[in-house]
Amino acid sequence: MATAQGLFVTGTDTGVGKSVIACAIICLLREHGVDAVGFKPVATGVAAGIWSDAVLLHEASGKCEPIEKICPLRFNLPLAPTLAARVEGVEPDMDIARGVLARFCERHATVVIEGTGGILSPLDRKTLVADFAAQVGFPVLVVCKAGLGTISQTLLTLREIERSKMDVAGIIMNTTNWADTPLAIGAKEEIERISGNKVVAIVPHMRSDDVHDPRHSQLVARIIASLVQQIDVRTMLGSEGTRNKASSRFRRRRASD
Repeated sequence: MATAQGLFVTGTDTGVGKSVIACAIICLLREHGVDAVGFKPVATGVAAGIWSDAVLLHEASGKCEPIEKICPLRFNLPLAPTLAARVEGVEPDMDIARGVLARFCERHATVVIEGTGGILSPLDRKTLVADFAAQVGFPVLVVCKAGLGTISQTLLTLREIERSKMDVAGIIMNTTNWADTPLAIGAKEEIERISGNKVVAIVPHMRSDDVHDPRHSQLVARIIASLVQQIDVRTMLGSEGTRNKASSRFRRRRASD
C-alpha cells in the first residue's frame, strides 16, 4: 500500500482564509511535480448551488478526483456540521470521509486536508476536527488572521493541537482586512514568543477581482506569489519518518474501525 505524506490545514476560526491558503499550497506542490490532492471531509453552506470550498480544492487539485470525493459530506446551511445535518434530518457519517481519505492516501503522494471551522468544531456526534486530525496524524498548519483577538485564538488552537499530541507544521497569518495590516507584526511576535511555534508566513491583504467567481483564481494566484517568497511548502510536510508514522497510524485505525 502506498504511503502518502500530507498536511492538515486548520483555522483559528471560520473565515480566516484557510481554503484559499490550502489551495495555494496544493498548487505550489503540483507546480513542483508533487502528486498532491486536496480533501475536505465536511463542507457546510451552499450558495447558488455552488460549494465554494469544494470547487476551490477540486480546481487546485487539477480535477484529479471527482469533486464528490474531494468533499464527500456536504450540508446546505452555513452552520457547524452537526447542526447543519440536523436541519436536514440526517446524521453526518465520518466513516464515509475516512474511507475516501484512505483511498486518497493509497493513490496520491500527498494529501492536503482542509478542516471545517476551528480545531474544536464538531464533525459528527463523536468527532471534533481535532479528533479527526489526530486520527490522520499529518502535521497541522494553523491559519490565523491578523487582527485583534488573534493572539488568544491562535494560542488556544496551538494548545489544543499540542494537547492532542500532534505536530505543528507552522502558522500562516492571513491579513483578511486591510486595516489589520499594522497589527500583524506585533501579533506574530507575541504568538512566537509565547507558543514557541513559528509564524512561517504573513499573507498581506489582497483584494480579489473575481469575487463572484467561486474559484477565486486570481486571489489564489496572489497568495501563491506571496507564499513562494516566504516558505518552501515541502518542508512543512515533515520528515520521511514522520509521514510514514502518520500514514500507517491512520491505516491501522481504519483497519480497526
